[in-house]
Amino acid sequence: MAVTTKSLSRRGPYAKGVARRAEILDAALRLYGESSGERPTLAAIAADVGLTEAGVLHYFGSMNELFVAILEARDVHAVDDGVLSDPDHVWAYLTETTRTPGLTKLFVDMSVAASDPHHPAHAFMERHRQRVHEVVKTALQIDDEQAIRLAVAAAEGLQMRWIQNPDTDIVGDLEALARVLTTRSVVSKETLPKASDDLESQ
Repeated sequence: MAVTTKSLSRRGPYAKGVARRAEILDAALRLYGESSGERPTLAAIAADVGLTEAGVLHYFGSMNELFVAILEARDVHAVDDGVLSDPDHVWAYLTETTRTPGLTKLFVDMSVAASDPHHPAHAFMERHRQRVHEVVKTALQIDDEQAIRLAVAAAEGLQMRWIQNPDTDIVGDLEALARVLTTRSVVSKETLPKASDDLESQ
């Protein structure tokens, strides 16, 4: 899950800071990916990149901002790799989330924290849901706005349930829901009268 920037637009201390921040995120993503559910400690992340805990936070400002940066890096990685551009990749990506419980638990925790508009996770969740909205619309071919909102809400709810009960079939349940929503969308288009037809009948 490398997020290291290949080319930096500036040189000197700024570029070194960007590279160091990317290195920390690479390490954090790997440690979270390897975690069985418990969050890797700040000390573990710091040790992995040869910094003190204060040294790590210097690049992010706070633990919450580090948490958000980790999730943002995960989203960027998924988009850059093109894994969310077609249905097969979407389901594969969702399956992968069940193999990285540390990251999934972090996402759920930050989803709850995002209810506070002043929390760093608040703005991230808005961006994340917009990205997921576009994925559902384009990759899963669901263009009904209400159906998209239901799919996004279901995905988040199933992840929370999976943390409580690992037997939860996130992908299977979402695939079933997608079929229902897709059918609903098609039926709605075919059966609902057009506004012009309503006017003519009056």
